[in-house]
Amino acid sequence: MINVFQLNYEPRLKDWYDLRSELSDKDTQTKCVEVDKWWQQAPMVNHYLHPLDTKSWPGPWELLVENNYCNLARGLGMYYTLALLGIESIDFLLGKDDNDEEVALVVVDRAKYVLNYWPDSVISTSLTDFKITNQIDLTQVIKKIK
Repeated sequence: MINVFQLNYEPRLKDWYDLRSELSDKDTQTKCVEVDKWWQQAPMVNHYLHPLDTKSWPGPWELLVENNYCNLARGLGMYYTLALLGIESIDFLLGKDDNDEEVALVVVDRAKYVLNYWPDSVISTSLTDFKITNQIDLTQVIKKIK
């Protein structure tokens, strides 16, 4: 299977659109699992977005064009996808895992689902596994898709 993030923008955009179309009538759990699975394919860089500068974060289409993903950017892509799928109870939390590694977690339905950690761990991961240090204010970010 080809990693869509290795393709040009147009096929990546179409695949993202297809993902959202396929998930539009699914339950929240399926949406969370499949969105996490899709974004986990993104190639990672160490630093791309700064957590305190949400005003300058790219919108969803710019994110796909730029195709650079740190933990924050990948989580942002997950957030945009879930928001466009109509999920409203989303938090974006920063913290550290039990190995003292920094994490940027996308949390749905008060941590019923935790995305942007390990692949295939959306349901089995608990917030108690992390030391949460900050919650990202998504006020500026949500404006980029409305």
